[in-house]
Formats: sequence, structure tokens, C-alpha cells
Amino acid sequence: ENEKGTKLPLATLPRTREVDRTRPIDAAFTRDYNSVNRPGPDAPVGYQGGFLAVRPDARVLERYREVLRTGDFLLGPRDGWGGKVGGFYGDVTFQGILPYYYEQVAPKEGVAHNEAELDRCVFNQMADNPRKSTYKFPRATPLDAKKMGFRDTNICRDGRKDCSDTDCQRILPKDSVTTHFTFCKKPWDCSDGNPGTVVSPTCLGLLKEWYGIRRELEDWWLLPPQNNDLSAASMNDDGLSNQHSFYWLENTIDRVKQSRSGSLDNAQYFGYCDKIGTEGYHRLVEPDGQRPSSTK
Repeated sequence: ENEKGTKLPLATLPRTREVDRTRPIDAAFTRDYNSVNRPGPDAPVGYQGGFLAVRPDARVLERYREVLRTGDFLLGPRDGWGGKVGGFYGDVTFQGILPYYYEQVAPKEGVAHNEAELDRCVFNQMADNPRKSTYKFPRATPLDAKKMGFRDTNICRDGRKDCSDTDCQRILPKDSVTTHFTFCKKPWDCSDGNPGTVVSPTCLGLLKEWYGIRRELEDWWLLPPQNNDLSAASMNDDGLSNQHSFYWLENTIDRVKQSRSGSLDNAQYFGYCDKIGTEGYHRLVEPDGQRPSSTK
């Protein structure tokens, strides 16, 4: 539980370690089961690079730097950090170094960190399929396997026989806290949300949330000063207004309005897309900054 008594949604997977709820959490993360080459209960799994929350500690940072400088990463075979953590996508980087430190280095040195593996459908939600696909890369469950040309297998990426409790591709945005745009593609790709698969409603929902947040940011930047008083008392040391009015030049405001004129499904893309693909995206207009003083 956190300081307010709210329970954190923890993972309950083969490599999940027990969390001491009487102590502060030192690190919270999710694992990247999609990067496992040969799924199994004991297969090495990296931390997912899109999410990490840590309790600041200068000693931990310095030990982490020492691990990097030592570079104890074994190749041929690719056994990874310390010969124990490797053999998966991203093993030589963040995704492999962190589990090596928290699960190998620190325990051997008598440092008892209290780390928490979070439910990846809630935090760092990628809308991923928990099962392997017959396709060469991870893919969402097809609605019509024959038409799509691939299907799910019975192999769970986390090594269990039943992984239906981590079917993140079917979890809607309202049940997630943070998201990581990978399988759903990036919002600036004007993604179609993987049509023909079960993940489509989830992806379209997550993408729509992002476009909605962009609209809120622009609307905030378009707000006029709270008052028209630009006297010396309302100026900061640089002679700029303390009011947050980031879009105030007439030309800039016109460009913002133009950026919302996309022709692709306005209800979904909020006018920021003309067509599917990166070339159809209307980029965010750079703000003008704070309104300068008009005092004489």
C-alpha cells in the first residue's frame, strides 16, 4: 500500500518477488515478457524500458555506475550480465542491467532492496498479447486467423500454462494508469489501432486519450492572461508576464487552429491527422513563450 493506504496492483508471475509492505518500496517496475526468446518459468526476463520508479539513493547510483564501468557482460554464449542476466532483447542495456543489479549484485552484497513488480496491464500498459503468435514477431490475437494469416499459439510468454489474467490487449484505458505506445504504435504515426485484432478497441482508446491530452495542453496554452494588468508588479525579473499565456501571437494562434483541421475521423484523432501514417500527422505548434511587458 502507498502512503494513502491504496493498494498497488502487483504482478503475480513466476519471477515476481514478494514485497515487504511494512517498508518503503525502493524500485517499482514491469517486466518485458515479450522479449523472452524461449519462454519458461525460469527464463531470464528483463525490466521493461518504458517504466521505472525508484527511491533516490546516491549510494545505489554509484554502485550502478560501477556495474556499468566494469562491464561484466558475457558473450558467446550470450549469458549476459554476470553470466546470469541476458539472452533477451535489450539485455545489454537498461532492460538487463537493472535486474542484474537488483536481483544479483545487491543481494550478494547484503543490500536488501524492496522492489515491486507491478501489473503491466495497469502500469506501462502496452496492450500486449500474453501468448506467442505464429507470426515472427509479437502480434495481437486476430479476430479471423485465416484472413490475417497468423494465430495465437498455446505458449504463454511468461512460461505459465494459463496467462489469461495478463491479457493486456483486452484491458481498456479506464483500467490503466500509464501507457507505453509500442504495439499500438505512436500517436504521431496516426495509427489505425491494429484493425482485425482484439486489441483494436484498447489501442484506439489509448490513442484517443493521448490526442485528448494534447488538446488540453493546447487549450491551456491558449488561455489569455488572468488579468490585463501588465504593470511592473506583475512582471518577473526578466520583464516577462507571470501569466502563463504561451500562444499569444496572432500568427501562432492561427497555426494552432490549422493544426486541428485534419480530415481523418475527428472524433478519434481530434483533427490532428489527415491520414494513417506519420506523414498524415499535424505536429504540435511550438509555443511563443510568456507574453512580454507592454508597459511604457
